[in-house]
Amino acid sequence: MDIFGFSIQPGERLCRYIKVGELACFSDIRIPLLVARGKTAGPTLWLTGAVHGDELNGLWAMRRFFWDLDLEKLRGILVMTPLLNPLAFLAGNKVSQVDYLDMDQQFPGNPRGLYSERIPYIVFSELKQKADYVIDFHTLGHPYSATPYTVSKIVAGASEETIAKAFAMARVFGVYPNCRVDVASAKGELPGTTSGALDILCMQHNIPCFMAEMGGGGRWDDEAINIAYRGIKNVMLYLKMLDGEYQQPGRQLIITSRGFLRSNSGGLVRMAVNPGTFVKAGELLATVYSFWEELEQLKAEQDVFVIGTRFQPVVSSGDRLAFVGYEWQEMDWGNGNGE
Repeated sequence: MDIFGFSIQPGERLCRYIKVGELACFSDIRIPLLVARGKTAGPTLWLTGAVHGDELNGLWAMRRFFWDLDLEKLRGILVMTPLLNPLAFLAGNKVSQVDYLDMDQQFPGNPRGLYSERIPYIVFSELKQKADYVIDFHTLGHPYSATPYTVSKIVAGASEETIAKAFAMARVFGVYPNCRVDVASAKGELPGTTSGALDILCMQHNIPCFMAEMGGGGRWDDEAINIAYRGIKNVMLYLKMLDGEYQQPGRQLIITSRGFLRSNSGGLVRMAVNPGTFVKAGELLATVYSFWEELEQLKAEQDVFVIGTRFQPVVSSGDRLAFVGYEWQEMDWGNGNGE
């Protein structure tokens, strides 16, 4: 098998850099590539991370898993591109200061475009030919804390089998909250456009893909890293890439409507709730203060499940204070998992 022009044989590991551009100072821009190939045939699972430069937990879980993996037990191929946005990573920001574009809105990319368009083109051109399944690792941005959760999407143009398989993979990843997003009816739930997202492009090419959102950005979260590590392993067991039985998840929350709650005032926020909790209508979510008065209380207008909360306390009008689920159902494994 060749990947990005590198050959890898059964039973081998491959670690290389892929040149994706050049800086004005004549230095190369490179992204890391890690590939593990089992001695027996099987599917290709591709893991991606740090399309936003402050998303650290997924890339560290990938690194740990790659070097712990026993190639004698691997069927198929595990591909990792754990750091897609090196310039944003260097700056510790979601986007790079080269073009200020959200790279996860640029897929399938443009070979003659800006920095944040060229890398998606290089990676997706290879991924769409080689990957059978994809896990796309993210976090909420660095101003937030979040409970680990997954996102699988119902995408126009994707087959029912692809949609069902992505949902099943997301659930077997093993976290309690799982967002089930119908892209056709989810307009406005998040800022900006999502049509150029990697997971949506994968689904449109009938490559089952889900997003694993592993905590908050810009800092290590050991619990989220461990959850990501276990999730990768369980998905590989589910896909029969490793020997053994996958662990069936327990009762899970399937969130079908979600959104951000925002501040109307500028000041300093103190959150009254934690990620991963249910809040009843009328209960306090957050309070915004100036130095001499209380400016605003944000209360739940309906029952919500708190996915993420503001970690960075300095807020302006319109800033996001909480990311919540509005509609959900609890579901046992075996219900709606595509099996």
